[in-house]
Amino acid sequence: MLKLIVETKTLVQSLGFARSVVEKRNVIPEYANIKLSAKDGNLELSSTNMDLYLSQKIAVQVLSEGEITVSTQTLSDIVRKLPDSELTLTELDIMKLEIKGQNCQFNLFTLPVSSFPAMDSIKPEVSFKISCADFAKIIESTKFSISLDETRYNLNGIYLHIKDKEFFAASTDGHRLSISWITLEEKIKNFGVILPQKSAEEILKIVKDLKNIHEDIEILLSSNKIKFICNENTILLSKLIDGTFPDYSAFIPKSSISKLVINRKIFADSIERIAIITVEKFRAIKLSLSRKTLEISAVGEARGNAKEIITASQDKESFYEYNCDESLVIGFNPQYLEDVLKAVKSNLVELYFSDISASAPVLIKFPQNPKDIFVIMPVKV
Repeated sequence: MLKLIVETKTLVQSLGFARSVVEKRNVIPEYANIKLSAKDGNLELSSTNMDLYLSQKIAVQVLSEGEITVSTQTLSDIVRKLPDSELTLTELDIMKLEIKGQNCQFNLFTLPVSSFPAMDSIKPEVSFKISCADFAKIIESTKFSISLDETRYNLNGIYLHIKDKEFFAASTDGHRLSISWITLEEKIKNFGVILPQKSAEEILKIVKDLKNIHEDIEILLSSNKIKFICNENTILLSKLIDGTFPDYSAFIPKSSISKLVINRKIFADSIERIAIITVEKFRAIKLSLSRKTLEISAVGEARGNAKEIITASQDKESFYEYNCDESLVIGFNPQYLEDVLKAVKSNLVELYFSDISASAPVLIKFPQNPKDIFVIMPVKV
């Protein structure tokens, strides 16, 4: 029967990842539980929500091998409240798990291990390794433009695809498009899958963790599943969205009549301030561009109005340049601009305008990050 000693802080972190995977309102009791398996000096923690399966191994002192399942939320709530110390977990013979810490003891009800599902197997058609940092970069640059409209299920995730030596991530909600990519070390088979939003969020948390961010992640792809292996001790298996992602290359503007180059932080801060005046029903800000100035303004029906002016400057910390003699007035949903400007940490941002009538999609690039591009549809103002 299971008995082990584990450091509280080690267990807290792993339970945090597990709890995030498990659905809060799971109608199947077994799936609300976490399976604990003690063997060979490790504790394996398995959690699932039917679409995702997470397996983590942490080093512990195993006094007796065994496995049990217990409520993920209850165990996590208890361990998070305990001081940093050693915990002793002991399986009792009455379907209970005993947790002993400094001056405290808990007995939690358990469920049979036989009712907990095993991780599905995967027959990968493509497998490769990249750095966790690179993978985090392409997910963070695209996750915010995933469509939340469930009737457009093929847009409810990030399109991960390989073309020659390039590994792309792309997402769109019909109003904006985000594309980010990295170059692989070697050419592999072209392949494309749609990773669900929930899966993207969970693997991003894992790869950004301090113990993983400087490591590599192995990615295994099949037609209906994707498997991530991080730091050898963490495995995330996810179902994929069964659908066809649109050919987004057709939506990327191929030419422009004018270009705005501006300091990213100054632009982002100004937009954030002016956006305060807008209301949820119709969120829009107006950009009035000329060679000398950029005016950012907004009118909120119930709040008033606001404007801010940025003047032309060649200074690195306040750079602003618009390269067209003809002025341009164009409107945007401020959240769309804010999402892009927060996703890429670059000093300068470039906006390419292809239509003086301000109705055509706008291409956004970052000179210091050439492998990130974005397209946003303007709005009427």
